[in-house]
Amino acid sequence: MALTANGIGSGLDINGLVSQLMTVERQPLSTLARKEATFQAKLSAFGQMKSALSTFQTAVDALADSAKFSTTKSTVAPDAGYTASSTTTAGAGSYAIQVTNLATVQRTATSQSSTFTPSAGTLSVVMGAQTKTIEFAGGSIEDLRNAINGADLGISANVIDNGTVKQLVFSSKDTGTTSAFTVSGVGLEGAGLYQVQAAEDATLTIDGIAIKRSSNIISDAIEGVTLTLTKETAAAASLTVAQDTSGARSGIDAFVKAYNDLTKVMKDLTAFNAETRKASTLTGDSTARSIQGQLRSAIGGALTGLGVTTRLSEIGVSFKADGTLAVDSTKLDAAFADPAKGVAAFFTGNDSIKGFAKSLSKTLDGFLSSDGLIAGRTDGINDSVKSLGRQREALTLRIELVEKRYRAQFTALDSAISSMTQTSNYLTQQLANLPKIGE
Repeated sequence: MALTANGIGSGLDINGLVSQLMTVERQPLSTLARKEATFQAKLSAFGQMKSALSTFQTAVDALADSAKFSTTKSTVAPDAGYTASSTTTAGAGSYAIQVTNLATVQRTATSQSSTFTPSAGTLSVVMGAQTKTIEFAGGSIEDLRNAINGADLGISANVIDNGTVKQLVFSSKDTGTTSAFTVSGVGLEGAGLYQVQAAEDATLTIDGIAIKRSSNIISDAIEGVTLTLTKETAAAASLTVAQDTSGARSGIDAFVKAYNDLTKVMKDLTAFNAETRKASTLTGDSTARSIQGQLRSAIGGALTGLGVTTRLSEIGVSFKADGTLAVDSTKLDAAFADPAKGVAAFFTGNDSIKGFAKSLSKTLDGFLSSDGLIAGRTDGINDSVKSLGRQREALTLRIELVEKRYRAQFTALDSAISSMTQTSNYLTQQLANLPKIGE
């Protein structure tokens, strides 16, 4: 613990003298603190840059998805009797479709006038060439319903009270004639069974071609298109399948926005205000300049081997004077509409050539990976911060020793002054006691 007492014998202000001297001695600590603050600010700045680059890479990677450029949309005329959805495998085209019959399930019921009480025994369900059975222990009509619904018979059962009697209604689980069935056993032979609804197939015409299917959901008539039949119609209604560029356009807009956001972050971190002559955290930083240059070169450069489109600017995405990107909607829409432009191939590439998105993402990997440009730069800064820490520890120890030395020296000086003062006082007293000349 440092001594804090003032001079004992001489009145020497040891604390004041040591304090002033230590202020000078501690100046190198302040210099180290300023250097560390600068390094920490740069680490924070590179963290902001890395975050913005990562967000931008996410937008870039989204453009590597070929499905985004091959999406289709289906447009159905009003009151068509069907709905439609299309996938990336659907070809553009127009179709005239008429629904002439909906697929239905078979429904068979017990008598509507006399009560049916099932008996114990074997219930058999014949559907096509297949027969399924269950053993019924006997009980109420509800017990038989529950037994049927709890088994895998291809049919289900409901109990309906028509106001006079309870009827047991059997329904096939699937539509179409292949799901037609007969049911027997447990006393059903005398239950007055009758057919409420026959099992029928769906029938329709597509461009005049007759189509029959067992389901109202048809996905194998037009490649890449699923039709869901909803009602029978008296005339054909149009279906149009066309390329849907909305997903690709949204992806390009997101790419441009992410790049412009990144540009603002980079500009704020590297700008120099000529009026105030104030620099930003990374003004003049070689790593930041390298990233800016490589990005602009990668985005504005040519990409060959994928068709007639070689640059973003050729499809309406180009740099403005301030370094940001802008989309020319008219030019981009025209590029989408022109198959020769090969917009999808430009962005997504093919089996042998990387497209724009993957090429740019690889450039970004060079900045963001664990052994990339930013990691190398921040590792160097962190090493400098650690070095400053070691210097601070050594300097702090040296300052403590210097302060102890100063206090020891001033304490010794105080003692010496005190001793000399006592000697002076003694001599003064002795001289005063000497006989005066002439007395």
